[in-house]
Amino acid sequence: MKKICLVFLLLSVSFQLVSKDISTKKALLFSALLPGGGELYLQEYNKAAVFLSVEFATILTYFRMKQETDWAIASYKQFAFAETNVPKDRDDSYYQLIQNYSSSSSYNASILRDARNYYLIYQNDPEGYQEYLDQYLVPDEYAWDWEDSKTWDKYRKLRREKQDWEIYTKFTFAAAILNRIISVIDSAISARDQKREQSKLSNLHILPDLQKGGLEIHYEIKF
Repeated sequence: MKKICLVFLLLSVSFQLVSKDISTKKALLFSALLPGGGELYLQEYNKAAVFLSVEFATILTYFRMKQETDWAIASYKQFAFAETNVPKDRDDSYYQLIQNYSSSSSYNASILRDARNYYLIYQNDPEGYQEYLDQYLVPDEYAWDWEDSKTWDKYRKLRREKQDWEIYTKFTFAAAILNRIISVIDSAISARDQKREQSKLSNLHILPDLQKGGLEIHYEIKF
């Protein structure tokens, strides 16, 4: 009786494996949408746990990096406002100018020199000269002057910290993409291997043996 139960248990497991219709496309799609999804579909739970853990860790790291970037932006804006009384609501290109030039007057002087050389001397275009100045000169309400080089260096350090956090954020985004790619490749390989095993099990033939009152099992292996 125990032998019969064991045989039927093995047969039921075999039938489950044979009847499972594995779709490589589904495995790839699930892994592309969520790393580990394809592994869950293929019932490889240990692998799925690894990919999902990496995904969640990457997401948490990404938002932490974004938060650090926002804090760095707020820090250099507040510092520039406190030291040079510049507004806090300008775009990044304005704060880049403050990083590159010690004062708005030195920046404006470089704009005037370049515009004069190109539009007046080379192109003889007074209208283009004035349009260029109107577009690029910094008006008095947005003027700055880093009178102390140490203070200017501290501001530039704050700006570099913000730029570093932006780079780290891009790395976490790249890690999320890489995790998906690896999961997709792993799902494709696992689906292929499981299909091979499935094709082997399809060669299992079970027939009733009426004379002996039991089952006759045939397994075909092709070389």
